[in-house]
Amino acid sequence: MEVTSAEDLPLVVEKRPDSVVFNIPELRDDVNRQWETRFNDLLNECGCASGRSFIMYALPGLVLAFIYLVNFTDLGRYWSLGLFAGGVAVAGVAGKITGLLQRNRRLRKLLLDFSAATGQPVPQA
Repeated sequence: MEVTSAEDLPLVVEKRPDSVVFNIPELRDDVNRQWETRFNDLLNECGCASGRSFIMYALPGLVLAFIYLVNFTDLGRYWSLGLFAGGVAVAGVAGKITGLLQRNRRLRKLLLDFSAATGQPVPQA
């Protein structure tokens, strides 16, 4: 998506294209490239890093729960393993959703940063 004015920026937040190209005539080329890089870095975030973090932090508790289920309940190993795998999946999905929500919040903040740094008013997204 090509951004030719500050009025195009709310569309970047709404549509979330794969990438943006800044060609705002009021800005120097190096400033256009700087903002292009900042927006593209955020647009490329998929929440995977957050999902991995959630899994990493949940894993010790899930391992302990698995050991407890196998040794102290009537559930078989396969049921316990299934619950363990389900717990890992839930932690990963929760982390991914959290990462995507954080990305959206950072995109909106980047609009405000752009407006403050360039002096160009940006319509609200």
